[in-house]
Amino acid sequence: MSAASLRPSFYSPSGAVPVAAWILLAAVLVPLAFASGLVYCAAVVFIPAVKLRWIASLGLGWVLGSLAARVCRLGKVRSALFTLFAAGLAVAAAYYAAWGIHRTFHQAAHLGVPVRFNAALLRGFLPTEIARWMLVQIRNGGGGIGGFPLVGVWLVELGAILYFTRTTFLAARDERPFCEPCDRWTIGPEEVANLPVSAADPAWERVKELGPEAIRKLQLSNDVHERVVLSVHRCPDCERSTYLNAAGGGWHSDENGETSYQETTVLQGMAVTPRQVEELRALSTELEEAYRELSADSPEADEATGPAVYSDSAASSP
Repeated sequence: MSAASLRPSFYSPSGAVPVAAWILLAAVLVPLAFASGLVYCAAVVFIPAVKLRWIASLGLGWVLGSLAARVCRLGKVRSALFTLFAAGLAVAAAYYAAWGIHRTFHQAAHLGVPVRFNAALLRGFLPTEIARWMLVQIRNGGGGIGGFPLVGVWLVELGAILYFTRTTFLAARDERPFCEPCDRWTIGPEEVANLPVSAADPAWERVKELGPEAIRKLQLSNDVHERVVLSVHRCPDCERSTYLNAAGGGWHSDENGETSYQETTVLQGMAVTPRQVEELRALSTELEEAYRELSADSPEADEATGPAVYSDSAASSP
């Protein structure tokens, strides 16, 4: 058997987009995004406290990002390109709706006329009417600003919506692996080990090359604040989709002497078997025992011997 065949495999999204995802996109995401744009426009026009548009942009971005992430999860989307398209379409629908209703709300707020749901209101959603209304705002000024400065305000506003939508979407998106044979998302993360090792140990590269068995070669850390947590995502219906993650860190000081906790992902989506998961649980217990023995040594002994290296023989030593 070649060495390449022994390398562990890692989860990679299949890129599939089920038909249900397209249905949710058209029937749920776009209508709700459109309605959110109407509410956003009403807030900017009618509520004086929201004249600072970034406040309303923050709220709109939160709604759109959350909706897009939820639709992609419910639709079982495994395509990064589709998730980007879904979030972008939500922003486009909301921004288009805000401009489509803006003339009606603007006239109601500044001229004192009531909002009537008639043909004139619907005509405001035509692209030509939106373009004509934008030119009117640029020439006559909107909110005391006109010309290119007003265009700049619009661009900043759109940029803020895009930024807040993206930030919310990335925070709300669940990146759990998907079990293709069972057609469902995995569950987790489930912690299987909490190791007294460093996330900066170069031996993690060997783990990526050889598999979880190489974790035994990691050095025990002398820093009590440094830990690495091993967790798994697993399919609740089968044993074919179990994936190992490893993340950890510790407290570090900068050049000014200020300390902060820095977390690092050292392993993500490595395919493992249920037997390997149980071996990692047992390894965690063995490493804790070895770490307690290391901590019981005197400082002079630690300086003389350096950090301990865990090996297979450590479990059998008295």
